[in-house]
Amino acid sequence: MSTKKEFGNVRGVVFPIHKNELRKFLPMALIFILISFCYALTRSLKDMNILKEMNATAIYWLKAVAITPSMIFFTILYGKVSRSTGRDGRFNAVMIYFFAFFTLSLVFLLPKKELLQLNALSQMLEEKFPSLIGLWGAICHWPISLFYIHAEAWGTFALSVVFWTFVNEITAVNQAKRFYSFLSMFAAIGSILAGFILKLDNVRTNFDQGLKFVIIAIILVLVVYNYFTSDIKANPSYYQVEQKPKKVKVKMSFMDSMKFLARSRYLMLLSILVVGYGLVIALFEAVQKAQIQQYVKITGDNTIYAGIYSDQQIAVGVMSILVTIFLATPVLKKGWRFAASATPVTALVMTVLFFTFLRFGDALDDFLKGFNLTALHLSVQVGLYNVVLIKSVKYVLFDPTKEAVYIPLDEETKVRGKAAVDGVGSRLGKSLASVLVTTMSTLLGGGDIANIRTPIVLMIIAVIILWLIAVRTLGKLKTAAEAKHESERIGARTVQVSK
Repeated sequence: MSTKKEFGNVRGVVFPIHKNELRKFLPMALIFILISFCYALTRSLKDMNILKEMNATAIYWLKAVAITPSMIFFTILYGKVSRSTGRDGRFNAVMIYFFAFFTLSLVFLLPKKELLQLNALSQMLEEKFPSLIGLWGAICHWPISLFYIHAEAWGTFALSVVFWTFVNEITAVNQAKRFYSFLSMFAAIGSILAGFILKLDNVRTNFDQGLKFVIIAIILVLVVYNYFTSDIKANPSYYQVEQKPKKVKVKMSFMDSMKFLARSRYLMLLSILVVGYGLVIALFEAVQKAQIQQYVKITGDNTIYAGIYSDQQIAVGVMSILVTIFLATPVLKKGWRFAASATPVTALVMTVLFFTFLRFGDALDDFLKGFNLTALHLSVQVGLYNVVLIKSVKYVLFDPTKEAVYIPLDEETKVRGKAAVDGVGSRLGKSLASVLVTTMSTLLGGGDIANIRTPIVLMIIAVIILWLIAVRTLGKLKTAAEAKHESERIGARTVQVSK
């Protein structure tokens, strides 16, 4: 039954959830708000700390040499946990680990970072190899780098893996069409809340204080999740969309999981989408963050970082809500392929606009002086709102369409494939972008990202074209997989009735 027949025109857009579904949807939405809040806040804090203490290229050195190995390590650990425990055990283990690390960061690692950092080693290396200043900065400020790695891991494992795995298990195909895009609105609320936290005076002057709110949110996630799952266990008939026979779990190592991914054309195409987004946004933000750092250095006010990132988080949240209300339903009604293409097309348009402004923006300096503005300040604002629009469309349309791809797959493919695609694939794109940025900035740009803008924009355009081709092919495979899934479901019901 389509959303249009189930609800009126306004209700179908504003709140396409049945009253009898609220018992499932509301706890799910609250968990999503809290996890998204932690994601938005830690993501801002990690960038703010690095831009304040190091060269902007340190971010991309970290992603090039530390993030992907760390994600592989975390994926191996997650695989071991998933083989030894069930859904709830996996979820709780991930949350408790990050709770412990962020608490350690708040009480020791970040407050003592000046005592722990390796200044002498960094200075010696920088004198010998000055073009690698970003790498030496990341090594010197290792407590901040370690926090950066874990903030990245939170987005992958807490949000992309354990939360969406849980949601996929308790959501039927017909519910997913309404639930998933609307859930994005609640992720937007988390982003807005994070933006307001960054505006607090104590957080603007001491970034570490933002972690107090992250720790409280993780505690609430654990409480709500375990209460919710206890209700699921007490009332399984209400929550189970399909009664599936239990399958013997196949133990797979990390390498086995990756080989399994390589044998699946379906998952490989999905990986191209995930890697493509990571590569595009990382390349785009490389230039944007360099502009922000240059602007803050000129003004000499480090609190500007908090102001910029708080504005970005609030704007992403508000824009996501607007896109959800006015665009999500009509776009999703046009089919999976059309909705999945929205993010790369938006990224392509915004990339062309941003880099065109960077190329010709200085010509506006004399005109802007009359408004007490500079081209540099305006480039920061243009870059910020371009990122806002790209990420808003990503949260509302890319994430739900990506998750919908997993629904017709069998349980083993969902768990192993999702861990491989989201756990490594999402990092691979950003790490590849970092390798490109660090290599080009070292060899061609003298360590300065501003000198490699042209090759960056050309790479972004090439990746988006490949991304769109993958969307087209995956759309055909998804339709076939859904037809097979529906046929098997009807066949299973027929056998049960005959018995």
